[in-house]
Amino acid sequence: MNYLTVLAVVLWSGVWVGTVLADANVPIASAMLTEKDAVALVGGPLGEVFRSEEAPEMSNGYDHSSTCGFFPKGYKIEEADRPPERGLMVQLHAMRNNAEAKSFYEHALEGSKEMSQRKDSPLAGDVIVPLKGMGDDAFLQSSKVEPEPKALYQIATITFLKGSVMGQVTVWKKAASADEIAKTATKKVISKLR
Repeated sequence: MNYLTVLAVVLWSGVWVGTVLADANVPIASAMLTEKDAVALVGGPLGEVFRSEEAPEMSNGYDHSSTCGFFPKGYKIEEADRPPERGLMVQLHAMRNNAEAKSFYEHALEGSKEMSQRKDSPLAGDVIVPLKGMGDDAFLQSSKVEPEPKALYQIATITFLKGSVMGQVTVWKKAASADEIAKTATKKVISKLR
């Protein structure tokens, strides 16, 4: 399975480098978890920090998106041909209202279900589990990739809805379960959203 294809699907919502907005009311991914939090969750060291933000405008559906990821030193997610041995990334999509965020969430859920059922999809066979107690709605999607023999990686992505924010927390772990780590990280992020 091609890791770049899996990465593209996991990051289906896109990672854009854009302008930083001064609106203090909009949640920003980099304010949700610190590098210290990420190290405590997935192990360390994690010296590579990836950040991006896109301003809301008509062409992107007024989605104020922000991303913050923590990876081992030297790992560049935008150039990677394989998953990191460990990593954690938060993506937030702050929409104009709750209805827009809910629609975005529902489309993400339907897209994930469809991709997990298609035999030609890199996410074929992924497990999608609804989660309770995480915002207004949430689901966990687990993937396992083996870019080379005996090198198994687990990727756990929790997609959640909280008010006017649709978010994703993705955890990568080599030879270990990422699901519980993703749940803990998501709870920390949701607790910081208003």
